[in-house]
Amino acid sequence: MTIKNRYAALCAIPALAALALPTTPALAAAPKAPAKPVLTCKTKAAEGLTYTVLKASKGAKPTDDARVVVNYRGFLKSDGSEFDSGEGAKFRVTGVIPGFSQGLKLMAPGSKYRLCIPSAIGYGEEGSGPIPANADLVFEVELLSFETLPPKPAVPADARACDKTTATGLSYAIGKTGMGATPAATDMALIDLTTFDPATGTILGKQLWERIAVAQATPMFTEALGLMQVGGSYRFCMPKKDDPEGGQSTPALNFIVDLIDVRPAPVEEEG
Repeated sequence: MTIKNRYAALCAIPALAALALPTTPALAAAPKAPAKPVLTCKTKAAEGLTYTVLKASKGAKPTDDARVVVNYRGFLKSDGSEFDSGEGAKFRVTGVIPGFSQGLKLMAPGSKYRLCIPSAIGYGEEGSGPIPANADLVFEVELLSFETLPPKPAVPADARACDKTTATGLSYAIGKTGMGATPAATDMALIDLTTFDPATGTILGKQLWERIAVAQATPMFTEALGLMQVGGSYRFCMPKKDDPEGGQSTPALNFIVDLIDVRPAPVEEEG
């Protein structure tokens, strides 16, 4: 190798090294701070709700009878801290706090709203979990879809009330008079039992072919069965009862009892 060529080769070594190795360490990109949520809304709605349309969409809107699918994030208005979020969450429109429910009924699928909910139509004075008492809330909600559920079966308005009252105060009405036996204290009654809301007629429960030992029934139900004959259908009206000690009250409920059959109750053997 000539002196000239050897000099050129030696000069090439630092040049190659400069290409292969950085002269200064690379700096990692600083992570971006999450954007602070916007905690104000522009448009007033009913009962104190305000909202801002972040993304508009046209189409039908959910009602109280609908079940929705949403993405959402919830923030405390006081400090902007996020207390809840969900993707593809499913629930009934009436199954959430009033302010959220009102907001959902303004939206069409594909839209995104910011809802500003005062505590009065949120969680109120009690709060819930990470939500303190009297907290104003802000939600960002995207409505993905909804379906309207069929209405619950209901008793017609003209078949909800009672027009007769016994000496003990039991109210009842005769839907159909029976022709068979009347249950005695030693009998087992076979019944269909329908429970419904007296105000709306909404059927709350239905039990078919229920066996009731008359001797083990409540005094009220024993008296009710004693009015009936097999084949009969009676309606009984139970008014709301308040606990005198300030506890939980019993809501008003009405019952329809269809007396299917009466048989002697099994005799329990003494042990």
